[in-house]
Amino acid sequence: WTPTDNWEISFNAYVDDYSDGGYALAFLDQADPFEVEQTFNGNFDRTTNTQALRLAYDNPDFEFTSITARRFSQSESLFDADASAADIFRIRNDFDSTLWSQELRLQSPAAGDRWEWIVGGYFESRAFGNDEAQIFGDDAASLGAAPGAILTNGDVDETTLAAFGQVSYRLNDALTVTGGLRYESVNSTLNSYDNVFAAPDGTPLFTLNTAADIEQNSAVVLPRLAIEYRATPDVMLYGSVTRGYRPGGVNFRADNLQTLTFDEERSWNYEVGAKSSWWDDRFIVKLALFHNSVDNYQVLVGDLLNIDSIENADVSIFGGELEVRAIPLEGLEIIAGLGLVDAEFTDYSNPGTGEDFEGNHLTFSPSLTYNLAVQYRSDLGLLGRVELLGFGTTYFDDANTLKQDPYAIVNARLGYEFDNAGIYLFANNLFDTEYITQAFAFPPFGDVAAFGAPRTIGTQFRMQF
Repeated sequence: WTPTDNWEISFNAYVDDYSDGGYALAFLDQADPFEVEQTFNGNFDRTTNTQALRLAYDNPDFEFTSITARRFSQSESLFDADASAADIFRIRNDFDSTLWSQELRLQSPAAGDRWEWIVGGYFESRAFGNDEAQIFGDDAASLGAAPGAILTNGDVDETTLAAFGQVSYRLNDALTVTGGLRYESVNSTLNSYDNVFAAPDGTPLFTLNTAADIEQNSAVVLPRLAIEYRATPDVMLYGSVTRGYRPGGVNFRADNLQTLTFDEERSWNYEVGAKSSWWDDRFIVKLALFHNSVDNYQVLVGDLLNIDSIENADVSIFGGELEVRAIPLEGLEIIAGLGLVDAEFTDYSNPGTGEDFEGNHLTFSPSLTYNLAVQYRSDLGLLGRVELLGFGTTYFDDANTLKQDPYAIVNARLGYEFDNAGIYLFANNLFDTEYITQAFAFPPFGDVAAFGAPRTIGTQFRMQF
């Protein structure tokens, strides 16, 4: 709605209802990871809805924006966690989250001179509920456990307040300097926490842990400094130094009172790079080199059964990224990318075992990633695309004993596009590559893992309006 030339008001709403089967696990050493043994199929159901109201006012001197949003989500899942046909162990998770946020921004007009600026504030309130169960079945004696369930309930409230500002000044046609500052305060409160052992019928037998009104507060000032230099109209060099931050909080999955809270994570992030465009944007090259020094990196400590705690470690990350995009012929596009990352612990020992992990790689951080895509779109609406996605060694535990060796997958797509719609035939993981997406140690049975989707062929219809 545009009531005047200066005002624009928009409202957006989104609803999603998703249902799928349970989380499927397989043993790492079994012959076929897609021949899974389990007692039941399980389920994962999620509903979400989001509403956002945006008010924007624009005049020659400034722009003002207000964004008010609400986000709600609820998920329920139950899956067989012992990767066998025996009724040993299953996990149920029920989560719900309601979030309200308000952001106000005042900034320089789009057609500004040498100065560009923005100031603003942000508020967020989130209520989170957790109801989960670790259920031991009739065959749980193989785990040394009696039939029953460990029930964990947590109720968390979080409030975030932030104020920010940034100024950019163009000294001349080639050089621009940017400075920014953000203050953020976060309060996390575990209103209630109960950890009990219950009989198979759900009757509580005894309390393992209980707590209430556990608070963790974080506050930080985050500076940013960046410099851009246009060596030519088609080549831009840049460098930046930024303070990074992840707030501390409360652990609604703790299995003891000592691990109910965890500290905030802070980092210094350094980046230099270049962006260039050649031959009327038909050949674009981007290069970036970065280093992140992280204090109190938040490490999830636990296993398949539970996230026992969130511990803090020191981490060092070095890396680089290269992106290339070329249009050699009308309608033909070639896209390529390469990423190299060395992410490792510089100071960290497992709090339970005392094992030193200094020098080990971070989990879920492959040292190498690469991609290559060739796409052709004709004037008649025909579309063809083939892409290669590659990943280096990826580790799934801090000890670096569970890993996925380097692998690559190929995806293909063929379609016809007309007006604002298109119909496509696609094949993902065309050559049926077998790879792991997550793995856990599960003593005494062995190591279990979740595997990536095998070859998947399907059709898709898409419309834009």
